[in-house]
Amino acid sequence: MQIAQILEAFFVALVVSYSLIPFIKRLALRFGYLDHPHDNKVHAHPTPLLGGLAIFFAFLIAVLTKVDLISSGYVQAMIGGIFILIMIGLIDDKMGMMPNIKLLGQFLAALVAIKAGVRIEFFNNYYLDVIFSYLWIIGITNAFNLLDNMNGLSAGIAVISAAFLGTVAYMSGQGMVAALSFAVAGSALGFLKHNFPKASIFMGDAGSLVLGYLLATIAILASWKTSSWTTSIMIPILILGYPIFDTTLVTVVRMLERRSIFQGGKDHSSHRLALLGLKRFRAVLVIYGVCVFLGLAAVTVTKAYWTTSLVVAFLVFMVMLVLGLRLALVDTKRFGRKKK
Repeated sequence: MQIAQILEAFFVALVVSYSLIPFIKRLALRFGYLDHPHDNKVHAHPTPLLGGLAIFFAFLIAVLTKVDLISSGYVQAMIGGIFILIMIGLIDDKMGMMPNIKLLGQFLAALVAIKAGVRIEFFNNYYLDVIFSYLWIIGITNAFNLLDNMNGLSAGIAVISAAFLGTVAYMSGQGMVAALSFAVAGSALGFLKHNFPKASIFMGDAGSLVLGYLLATIAILASWKTSSWTTSIMIPILILGYPIFDTTLVTVVRMLERRSIFQGGKDHSSHRLALLGLKRFRAVLVIYGVCVFLGLAAVTVTKAYWTTSLVVAFLVFMVMLVLGLRLALVDTKRFGRKKK
């Protein structure tokens, strides 16, 4: 697939996503899809949900305009998985959902993709490949769902991650993967204009689950061929490193504090950065910067010898470890407390 076709997929998704938002807002108000203020949330006024529908339709339309994409069995399976997550997300956004039911929906969406052949093939063992494919898809899907806790955070990270996935894929001659990645980037970017820095609409679970699922499956669909097996694994992990980092941080801290990892709260990395003195807007921009740093590290790994790649990976790991330890020490009980 040529660069012009890849860019076309990006711009189609961007325009459709951006243009659909006003209609989606009215739809959310009509059917009562509103996110009301809560102790575990940072917004002060009821805000329309359903922004995820704009992201979904933008991606779908961008794919439908490309015969090479929609004719792929892999892509058709991914779209099937998205439909499951859209239904799960819409129900959850309207009336809430038990975590185990939500997890079952994610499992079924992952099953659709894996059965179609969208699975990890690093281990040369079918069962190991399938197990790790489930863990990866469900893990990244949940990570983006958890990241949707500040204006522009989940969508912005999706734009950056998708852009780097698409860039690295194009550099290695994988046009279909590049087009899918940039379609995701355009879909998320069109929504982002309405969500950051001030939000007139939220994506809801129907959006964050879909973005996580798409990025997880696209990362698997690509063939990250580098100088060694080890460095090939690093590329998707680096590009999607921040969602992995945030989920790991929250999970470890909550387990140490003997709290449920499924419980919502203001203890994510974004909240902790805000407590260190950054305004929420700047905290999100800092996280964007970290995502770009991780993406550039992934690009470096694709072109470097395996020894250099290991050094890059080690340095990135140390930076994220230091950042994680510093954020873990922040007292999150202070978040949202008014200053006297």
